[in-house]
Amino acid sequence: METGISHTNDPLDIQTKGPSGRSAPYLEVSRGLEEKIRSGFYPTGSRLPPQRDLANELGINVSTVSRAYKELQARGLIVASKRRGSIVTGGAMPKVAAGLAPLLPGAAQDTSVGPIDLTVNRPATGEFVARLAQAMGTITRDSRFAQTQEYQPPQGPDWARAAGAQWMATTGFTPSVDNIVVTSGAQHGLYAVLSSLMGHDGVILSDQLTYYGLKALAPVFQFEIIGIPSDEEGLLPGPLEEACQRSRVKAIFTVPNLQNPTVVTMSLARRLALVEIARRHHVPIIEDDVYGPLLRSRLPTIASLCPELTFHVTSTSKVLAPGLRVGYVLTPPNGAALAAEAVRTTAWMPAPLSMLIATRWIEDGTAQAILDAQRTELAVRQQLAQELLPKDLLNSDPACMFVWLRVPEPWRSDDFAANAQARGVNTMPASAFAVDRATTEHGVRINLACAASREQLVRALKVLAQTLRDRPRALFGTI
Repeated sequence: METGISHTNDPLDIQTKGPSGRSAPYLEVSRGLEEKIRSGFYPTGSRLPPQRDLANELGINVSTVSRAYKELQARGLIVASKRRGSIVTGGAMPKVAAGLAPLLPGAAQDTSVGPIDLTVNRPATGEFVARLAQAMGTITRDSRFAQTQEYQPPQGPDWARAAGAQWMATTGFTPSVDNIVVTSGAQHGLYAVLSSLMGHDGVILSDQLTYYGLKALAPVFQFEIIGIPSDEEGLLPGPLEEACQRSRVKAIFTVPNLQNPTVVTMSLARRLALVEIARRHHVPIIEDDVYGPLLRSRLPTIASLCPELTFHVTSTSKVLAPGLRVGYVLTPPNGAALAAEAVRTTAWMPAPLSMLIATRWIEDGTAQAILDAQRTELAVRQQLAQELLPKDLLNSDPACMFVWLRVPEPWRSDDFAANAQARGVNTMPASAFAVDRATTEHGVRINLACAASREQLVRALKVLAQTLRDRPRALFGTI
């Protein structure tokens, strides 16, 4: 016999079906709630009704409502808190284990089991997946879709390069499409830039703690990286000048916005000083600006201050999703051909389907919508870090995916990371970013966006705070 309960009055307008219906009651309840969340009836940050209250209103068992809430939590639409109840995230916190694909609707995963990985720079929301599902249903109607089966120019088709110029553009900075090369992500773009500089003998100058991807390319192109001291404004001009005077410099590498891993945004004065030094010594600048789009207010790009020497590298991968492997390189005038040749020899061309998705999203505002969702969630997670970790040891920015936690004596960064890992939380120690073995600042990078939920992040941050209050402990011994 069919059993069912109909509840058609607001706020829920939920209908449940029994065994002979198409869906189990808890699924109908969860879908009704999801419709209200998607429509904005329950906005992000609001609370769902207590489970018992909703069960009484619908005339169903509390266990049915409980299963419905678990379904919503598994899909990243709400997060449960004993103190605050069921808080609506609107899809901002998918239940995704680090490095794994998002769960399909209805799937469940216990993220409390195993270590919490805070080592990967990945977006904090599931907005990308939802938008991608929509895009796949309409992309075939795009007039450029037929081109995705064909070989493309190594620098990318004109429409993809134009989208790259739009993605890079900021106030007072309008890149020339002729100087843009499309790549398969920022790392591929960095490879293309370094390949175009192969004929330049010398070293690369960078921060003493720098992007790991640059370190990974050093043995490939057989160059040395020399670390330049920096402070809260960026690279120090004095040591940078001295290095240019005493060494044959191939290029100066910098991440001016939300530097990885220290979260420093270079001041305008330092950008101008860097440009002056580069011009005086005729040294190219590699500006890695993958995190720049996260900032609502941006300082002038180095490429806009010194277009004749600067390679500007950015991508969609960090701020939208790692799965969208599209990067853009703006070269100095007449430099695109060499970078495009590097693309041809390593990948022949950028992936056409990814280029088309990124282009459509940049053109129609979808990329900006995903970016806004990331910013909103990151601001919340940054606030959690501010509340749970010692502020005097923390480098942070409301727009950044990560924080830099300095560890005081007697801690060393590797020891702290090892002790935290033994307690179930993985972080990135300073040694992963150090360009040499010289004494450097001891700290760890904590990727806030990597946590599968705010609750999981809170647990991890509490572990790190507790580890800081403890002393270094030997984790291994010999007998």
